[in-house]
Amino acid sequence: MADHVSSTIVIKAQPAAVLAVVADISRYPDWSDALTSAEVIETTPAGLPAKARFQAKTTFGKEDYTLVYDWAGPTSVTWTMLESDRVRTLDGSYTLTDLGDGSTEVTYDLTVELKVPIPGLLRRKAEDKLVESALYDLKAQVER
Repeated sequence: MADHVSSTIVIKAQPAAVLAVVADISRYPDWSDALTSAEVIETTPAGLPAKARFQAKTTFGKEDYTLVYDWAGPTSVTWTMLESDRVRTLDGSYTLTDLGDGSTEVTYDLTVELKVPIPGLLRRKAEDKLVESALYDLKAQVER
């Protein structure tokens, strides 16, 4: 069964600045503790990542996976997992809302389904780490 997590944070930057960091996938390992490598393997005609390969540190070891991206205008991006060893589903999105005061509300949604059952406590710990990296590490990178 798939688990869904959603969380929101406010980042002191315009949406374009936040989206620029989100789109700079090859730099993710520089600021995300969860990732050891990230490589864009295909881009859209606009130069945005269309497909990327990642290696993450997880509670259960290293995980390699490939994501396909859909850039829905200047305020959101969604992704769908194309392939992975231990993960069946890893689909998510960032949605950006301009708060009008120079800051952006960022909502992160993620649906995860593992191929192998994991006890609830360990699964929640892994989900919390994903959200932390996806929002708090993103915030730190954008605001530095």
